[in-house]
Amino acid sequence: MALRRLPRGRRLMNSDDQRQLPEPPTLDTLHRAFSLHQQGRLADAARLYEQILAAEPSNFDALHLLGLTAHQSGDHERAVELISAALRIDQAQPDACSNIGLALQALGRFSEALAFTDAAIALRPGSSKGYSNRGNILRDMKRLQEALASLDRAVALDPSDAIALNNRGNVLLDLGRLEEALAGFDRAIALRSDLVDAHLNRGNALAKLHRLEEALECIDGVLAIEPQRAAAHANRGAVLQELRRLDEAIAAYDRAIELKPDFAGAKFNKALALLLDGRFDEGWPLYESRVVQGMLSLPKPPWLGGKEIRGRTVLLHSEQGLGDTLQFCRYAALVKEMQARVILRVPSPLVGFVSTLQGVDAVVSESDALPEFDEHCPLLSLPLAFRTRLDTIPAPSPYLSSRADRRQFWSRRLGAANGLRVGLAWSGNWNSISGYNRFLSVSDLTAHLPEGPTYVGLQKEVRPIDLEALANSQVLFLGDEIRDFEDTAALCDLLDLVITVDTSLAHVSGALARPTWVLLSKVPDWRWMLDRPDSPWYPTARLYRQSVMGRWDSVLEQVAEDLTRLAEEKGPR
Repeated sequence: MALRRLPRGRRLMNSDDQRQLPEPPTLDTLHRAFSLHQQGRLADAARLYEQILAAEPSNFDALHLLGLTAHQSGDHERAVELISAALRIDQAQPDACSNIGLALQALGRFSEALAFTDAAIALRPGSSKGYSNRGNILRDMKRLQEALASLDRAVALDPSDAIALNNRGNVLLDLGRLEEALAGFDRAIALRSDLVDAHLNRGNALAKLHRLEEALECIDGVLAIEPQRAAAHANRGAVLQELRRLDEAIAAYDRAIELKPDFAGAKFNKALALLLDGRFDEGWPLYESRVVQGMLSLPKPPWLGGKEIRGRTVLLHSEQGLGDTLQFCRYAALVKEMQARVILRVPSPLVGFVSTLQGVDAVVSESDALPEFDEHCPLLSLPLAFRTRLDTIPAPSPYLSSRADRRQFWSRRLGAANGLRVGLAWSGNWNSISGYNRFLSVSDLTAHLPEGPTYVGLQKEVRPIDLEALANSQVLFLGDEIRDFEDTAALCDLLDLVITVDTSLAHVSGALARPTWVLLSKVPDWRWMLDRPDSPWYPTARLYRQSVMGRWDSVLEQVAEDLTRLAEEKGPR
């Protein structure tokens, strides 16, 4: 971060007569230290700050600025300790409040960081930087609308604040407002062409807009200026991966990791590229580099295979999305075969449905207290534990089942079947930026649906833009009538076919061994791999893939052709 101000000599007052004492002899040293600090010579500056504190332990500026060097050097715990000591001397210092907020943010202590940042703003309400920092913290807290409001305030206070504009662009990216984000990055660059972060983020925005060649050119421009920028190499890898240039993508990730050996994000992205390419032996170990917000933290190390667990209680726990849980809970049976007691901990909406899984002694909700256990393993570490290869993927068919009473209810609700019955889902989490390649519009979908089959909407949430098209379509939309995954499972079992984009419904239907057609982007999530029309994870699934990134035309045309043929084969009932 930028330094806020040149430290001034502090006025030391005698408690008896309140007369001003001479400036302390440390003032020249403080100015020399600060000059080194401004030059980026953090270690040299820190040594001088420490000299000052050895002679004057309560020197506010030395404590604050030494804490700042600690933060800038990556020692955020020490930064908090030092700046806290400074604030105990004088709490009415906005720079110190702001800087301790940055250190706390780096430690993931977001609520505390927000409190100190708010204090800084209260002390200096006209500061664009204060609101910009506040917006970044709120973004980390996933409070995106509040983050955007704070950054809007920062830009209103100082329209020339390129850093605030860049930060605002990042929030717009998170909100999926890609064109606005790109415009914001362009504006930041126009104000400060040397702001490398804005160029890098501009590349991210272009990539999410499917303008991949432009994104690559933008990132290459960053690397021409800063060839040692690990994040730029990692981003370059992500774009190359979207271009299906996997070997080049992996090489870019390798370069990022070489520059920053602890770069978990680059390792994780490399793992995804390897898994997408079917290189499981290399991919699963590297997949352990993943860091998932909210991931269960336990005092015991995870069980990753190779250790006897006969008679032991093993806790298997979710860590990512609902679809991931449904896909990987199948491994519970393999753990049970090792004569362990198996407890499965899953998100609350899945408890009922997953309770039908074979090989599980108990299913508990993430909202419940942790049960007693001897070993634990995240669900997505189980492929590593069992050294899964393409030819050893456990694919029992089915491995989950629906409830008879729910099937009876929905059978009455749907009425007598007359020909083919097809379930539809057209959107993943459309509020998520990662969902841009996992949704299509209702109007595009329904325009390609042939007449004859009965279409049942299994989508619970609908984008506002799709509501009118849905109301005017031939789709029986059940919406909030579908209460939970047990209802969804029962409906899948009553339908002849499920057609869905890459969302949790694909995993529900696949786990039930129902005929399932999955509509995929040109470069899909790793689990679907590349090119093949089938899935080794779900034997009853058929995969339809985009030929052009972001374009569903050819996919929907093929679906319509195959659906027409299937309806003719099925005939009226």
